[in-house]
Amino acid sequence: MSAALRKWSRLVPVMFIGVLLLGSMLTPSAFAQSSNTLQDNVPGSLLVFPIFDVFGANETKIRVVCNGVTGTTLRLTFICQPNTTSNVFCPSFDENVDCTSHQTLVFDVDTELFGACPTGQGFVVVWAEDLCTDTSASFNPSNSTCTTATGGSITLGEFAPISYNQLFGSYHLYYHGVAAPGTCGIAGVPCAPPPLGPNPDTEAENAIAIQSRQTVFSFLGTDTPAGLTVTFGSTTAFDYVALPKTVQTDFAVPGAPLTAGPTPPVLADGISGLELQTNVILLNMNYSQFLNGPLANMSVIAWNWHETGFTSTHRFICWERVPINLIDTRIVFGGPFFDTDSSYGNIRFTPSPLTGATSPQLLGAIEEVTNIGRTIRNMVHSSTAASPATFVTDIER
Repeated sequence: MSAALRKWSRLVPVMFIGVLLLGSMLTPSAFAQSSNTLQDNVPGSLLVFPIFDVFGANETKIRVVCNGVTGTTLRLTFICQPNTTSNVFCPSFDENVDCTSHQTLVFDVDTELFGACPTGQGFVVVWAEDLCTDTSASFNPSNSTCTTATGGSITLGEFAPISYNQLFGSYHLYYHGVAAPGTCGIAGVPCAPPPLGPNPDTEAENAIAIQSRQTVFSFLGTDTPAGLTVTFGSTTAFDYVALPKTVQTDFAVPGAPLTAGPTPPVLADGISGLELQTNVILLNMNYSQFLNGPLANMSVIAWNWHETGFTSTHRFICWERVPINLIDTRIVFGGPFFDTDSSYGNIRFTPSPLTGATSPQLLGAIEEVTNIGRTIRNMVHSSTAASPATFVTDIER
């Protein structure tokens, strides 16, 4: 690894806007993209790691691969869950690191944050970036700025995101058991799930990669008085491709035996395990560091095995990890959602309002804890673009 160009700073306004990116000149033909909305499991210019968990003895490591023939600089942004239920700032911290061609970097989140997050949980955003210099291709000597692909400008000597489309990675959770004291997100609910299931245990999933449709290596974003603003949308007027309109996933009902079904005769396969807890992980990419975190409001509908829909509403600030039966108390073994051959269901989260500046830009994952193992996986992200979103961060010099 080249000498690390590392810098920590308090994050300035951070806001996200959803847009999916197309392939670039750096992208091998097998990865070339034609969509203008997010697609999972393709390399991108920006990565989202939906969860880190470093409370107590728990650990999280993230891996980032710079797969291009040319290396880049990475910006890592750690966005922390607040420890209150009111509209507050979500603490954020960032770091710059050099990444050479085809290099894999591994970051221990607890080491990077040195205890700075109040609840020890949150999510991570990583993007490729470059420094605006007087030798940059888009440098304008008349005003000492670099022009970005979307009509913005970056001041000489400042970092800004670039179109790269060669980043991919994964997140790895090492469970050691003890939940942090106190409450957050929902009054009276622990900041993290209790230490159910196998202990210790390790689970992993791919990062969510978001592409840029702009020319390879071109600067993205705009230097504004509030900070660096990057945008997500479904046309080339935006820096990154559009984020999804809805997120959804299948799940097992908490407390239910994990048998196949319906009966008869499939239940004769026996019981594969018992679902102890089903945790929904949600994050809102429409986020600002310096404004009170607006509540992300959404409508929720869950369908059981027999296609009966159960509707509810939900809200959170910035990020949360919450048992599914706290979103809807009916989703439990023996409850109205469950019946004798219905250990499973699926759930969909739709932002409210669906469009406009206050519309949440949702990404998510689901964590299922059984008496014999755990799993964590990203939710399914709808291919229908939501309204554009914005992310504002600090400019680093």
